[in-house]
Amino acid sequence: MIQIKPDPGRQHFENRSGKQRLSTLIPVIKKGLVSPGPLKGAFLLTLLLGIPGFLKSDEIPSLSYLDALNRAYENSPEVRIANSDLEIARKESEQSESLISEAPSLEASITRGTNKDSIEALDLNYSAQVNGKEVPVKGWELGISQKVEIGGQRGLRQDQKAAEKSLYEARLTSTQLEARSRARDLYLQAALLEEWEEHLTEHLSRFYRLRARFGGSYIDRRLGNYSIVALNMGIQTLKSERDEVSILKRKMMRELALMVGERTDALKLQGIDSVSMPALPPLPELEEAMENQGVTLKERRARWEARMKESDLESRKLWPSPSIFLYGGERTVNSGSTVSVYPGSRETYMRAGIQFPLSFVGPESKTPDIARLQAEKAKVELDTERSRASLQLKAAYENYESLKKQYMQMKLFLVQAERFLPALDQALMGRRISYFEFWGEHERYHALFQRSLDVRLQAARALGEIEILTGRILDPERSN
Repeated sequence: MIQIKPDPGRQHFENRSGKQRLSTLIPVIKKGLVSPGPLKGAFLLTLLLGIPGFLKSDEIPSLSYLDALNRAYENSPEVRIANSDLEIARKESEQSESLISEAPSLEASITRGTNKDSIEALDLNYSAQVNGKEVPVKGWELGISQKVEIGGQRGLRQDQKAAEKSLYEARLTSTQLEARSRARDLYLQAALLEEWEEHLTEHLSRFYRLRARFGGSYIDRRLGNYSIVALNMGIQTLKSERDEVSILKRKMMRELALMVGERTDALKLQGIDSVSMPALPPLPELEEAMENQGVTLKERRARWEARMKESDLESRKLWPSPSIFLYGGERTVNSGSTVSVYPGSRETYMRAGIQFPLSFVGPESKTPDIARLQAEKAKVELDTERSRASLQLKAAYENYESLKKQYMQMKLFLVQAERFLPALDQALMGRRISYFEFWGEHERYHALFQRSLDVRLQAARALGEIEILTGRILDPERSN
């Protein structure tokens, strides 16, 4: 059986066909119009024509191969997420263009308390008396402070955010091509499974015809009375395999519908024979495209540049970024005093200054080293990816060409062999071959058909790998 590994998808909902609904509606209309005259006939025609889409409400939507690829490329869930990430990076890049790195801080405070003084005073006998009393203290203060970047930190921050934006742009392109490749894989899997399902249905029909012709009297010279049991077991095997293929096909349909934004997974797809296998450009041309616009290398290169800019920025942050401040306020003591020995006082003041953070003596001093190591790691990843991508492109190119040739040869042989399948049935019915020989030839054709579908899918995956490596859309060729 075809070895296709489905991904879990959404729940499949069975819909009634338009033919079924129409067949339940027509008898009701006919019953109400026993002897339709011209007016009643005109009324019926007006009723049907006046409800647009009434007869087409249950039609299965058609989805072409190229439409599925383009819709996944433009609007798949993964692409929408990558677009959101890019929009965030753009806003952060705009934010980095601000003249100040942080907004100014405004501080306001009030003071409420008491002040206790001891005052010596002479009484009427001219004796010294010590009097202590708590007097109220009030005050307020208002200040503003602003951090100032020095040493070109603003320019480095702009460069770092611009590099981050380039990274997300490269990631979006990579996500789009990966989504397109995934849509191709799902579409072809569903189309291949549909063809496989039809193939099994045709073989089931052959077996049913053989059993009907033999009836209960078929006896193989080697199987004896077990012959009809063997025939029924062959039928049951084909039915079980067809049911399994049908389940896999519906899973692929669900995944495809989610990727292209369809509300239903009941999709009408192109036949696999109508999906062409494109011819590839020369390998040197693809290698040049991979170096210049390959999305994998472009993303790695953008990540390395972003990490380099981040390392430069973190090193410059060790330079003190001072904060300048300006404060002013007022303080009053015993403002409501009416006794001369406890006079009130009022103080108005202003202070200005500058504050320098000592980043180079704190844990922040290790941050530039960490950023530098991350940049070195990104460079190693870029060099490794460049070497790997070159070998991977060559292997994918050779695989695609080989698999394409194999599939064409298998398809030609299967078309030729299919014409002679009735002769195999006649040989069994004429007792010229045993059931073992008949089943063996049937399984050989069955296995070759299955292998051809596997080869077609592997070729499609190799093509998707080439597109991702080179950044070029080859199915069909289009400008990026």
